[in-house]
Amino acid sequence: MQPEMKERQAYSGALFGGSMKNKKYVPFLAIAAIVVWGLIIYRVLTGQGGDDDQLIPDAPAKDQKEAYNDYAIIKDTTRLNLNYQDPFGQKKLVDTVSVKKPVIMAVKKSNLVGPVVNMEKIRYSGYIRNPQSKKLIAMISINGKMLSLAEGETTENLKLIKNLQDSVKISYSGKTTFLILKSGNL
Repeated sequence: MQPEMKERQAYSGALFGGSMKNKKYVPFLAIAAIVVWGLIIYRVLTGQGGDDDQLIPDAPAKDQKEAYNDYAIIKDTTRLNLNYQDPFGQKKLVDTVSVKKPVIMAVKKSNLVGPVVNMEKIRYSGYIRNPQSKKLIAMISINGKMLSLAEGETTENLKLIKNLQDSVKISYSGKTTFLILKSGNL
């Protein structure tokens, strides 16, 4: 070996406690390592399931604030002061706060209740496509009387509003509803 390499080995041996030939400290070091790792594992396991209440003192309770009530209707107490001149000179001064008296209107009960419309007597039987105009014509029966209507047509207080092939939207005596095509009607 070169002399430089021997010096390096001698220096590193002096730093790390000598050469590896002296193995009398190995059992003590192994026992010390086992004890250190055992303490670490013991602390981790006892720290996970331990009672934390005893270790940390209770903090003083703070005054809890009342939750903000978003749903309350608060009366507006603000009043606008509009006693300045109109910059355009066209309007007179008006106070922003005005008290309105409630208006009570008389309503007749007989006008509120409309005529009773029996929609059960109206059936949607199907549709036909007109070959010339390419329009859908709905087949609707009222009390057994068959009617053929295109969209927008009115007959006997019955107006066909929309034809959707599987259903139609109609208005009969002021009441609007959908009639569905039954599969047995085909």
